[in-house]
Amino acid sequence: MGLIKAAIGAVGGKLGDEWTEYFRCDGMGQKTFCIAGTKVSNVRGGSNSKGTESYISNGSVFDVAINQAALLVEDGKVHDLVVATDNDLAGQYRYDSSVAPSLLGGGLKDFIPSLKDIGSRFTAGGMAKHTMRLVYINLRPMVGNKIGFGNVPFRDGEMNLSLNAQGHGEFELKIVDPVAFYENNIHDISQPFVSDSGEGAAFMSQLKTDMKPKFGICISELSKKQIPYDQIIAYADDLADIMNQKLTDKWTDKGVQLKSLSVELNVDEESKKKIAQFQEADAANRYGRLGAMDAMSVNRAREAAASNTAGAFTGFMGMGFGGNSFNQNAQMAGGLYGNQGGAPGYNPGGVPQQPMGGAPMGGFQQPQQQPAQDPNAWVCECGTQNTGKFCQNCGKPQPAPAPAASADGWTCVCGTVNQGKFCQNCGQPKPAGAPLYKCDKCGWTPADPTNPPKFCPQCGDVFDDKDKQ
Repeated sequence: MGLIKAAIGAVGGKLGDEWTEYFRCDGMGQKTFCIAGTKVSNVRGGSNSKGTESYISNGSVFDVAINQAALLVEDGKVHDLVVATDNDLAGQYRYDSSVAPSLLGGGLKDFIPSLKDIGSRFTAGGMAKHTMRLVYINLRPMVGNKIGFGNVPFRDGEMNLSLNAQGHGEFELKIVDPVAFYENNIHDISQPFVSDSGEGAAFMSQLKTDMKPKFGICISELSKKQIPYDQIIAYADDLADIMNQKLTDKWTDKGVQLKSLSVELNVDEESKKKIAQFQEADAANRYGRLGAMDAMSVNRAREAAASNTAGAFTGFMGMGFGGNSFNQNAQMAGGLYGNQGGAPGYNPGGVPQQPMGGAPMGGFQQPQQQPAQDPNAWVCECGTQNTGKFCQNCGKPQPAPAPAASADGWTCVCGTVNQGKFCQNCGQPKPAGAPLYKCDKCGWTPADPTNPPKFCPQCGDVFDDKDKQ
């Protein structure tokens, strides 16, 4: 029983004298999966004596539109078909029961296993055992199908948090194997098989039931790509591909495939609290890092100002640290970092301090003035501070002053200025009270090697015992 494509205009010409019935597809809507062919009266005025309503007989002609599959069905089994995926296959066909099945259509390689036993369904003479029926299958994608799920674990790639995901959206479905679809899903073709009522609605419900347990697996696989939970909607095609892989065992026999999936992902209240805590901590860390960077920049600027050839105060004035400008800069620092631990101007007590002008500044604490020190004061080994030549507590004499350090190094008792650990003139060792400093990271030497800054202005390394020569 084969199908022969009719030439254009054949129904109104010679072939019109030969065909007994004419069928077409009426009522193929967006939600229609499958519908029986509609028989139209013979335009030549003849009467149909070989067929009844929706049954096709030898010599009958029928239309097939693009994105439709026309199936000849006997006793629930497909005997022949036309799959019209393009203009070349769409058109009019005549049913001839005396020839072998034609199996016309593009993409047949995708469902050849469904057709492997079609030849065994015919008698030796190629005649049908029983009546033949014409059925149309909709091959257009069916869009707008709602789907939702909840309590799916998801690892957010940006925050590295485990969240409980909830999702809702739509999916696009397409029949990719019309033979398997009809033979495994259609039980009563007397009524259209549509997605929103009857058996069609039950079929859609089963598809959603198949999908829901797969969401957790698929979203877990997507999370391996380090995707933030609010960006998963941009990976709709990836999600659909993974879902199809997971649904293959259940949907292959149904003849359908998921073409696209658009899901808007949300999280439960517990997960929202986790996100809020993460964002607060992240903001605090960012301000803390900014404060630390700012503190280092200020220290470097102070060192550069201290080495200004026109004088340290001139250097500080150039930084805007003189007079009212100093107060203004302090207020800005206090306002930005006043509540961040370790940042410049941090006030642990939370009490606004008074600047030079008397107005409180946000978190900036004015340095307290210290009483003037006696330049002749010295501290004895017993810990007592003295101004005379002998300790007033234990009576020990004032230690002899260490050799004076010059800008170029330390001065030996013989009068030679040295940079190393021993005098280059007499070999005397460097006095213990006159250490020299040189940056152990970049080699920078301060102008006064005995009095280095806190940080190296070239590389930012802290001056400590490792930098002593």
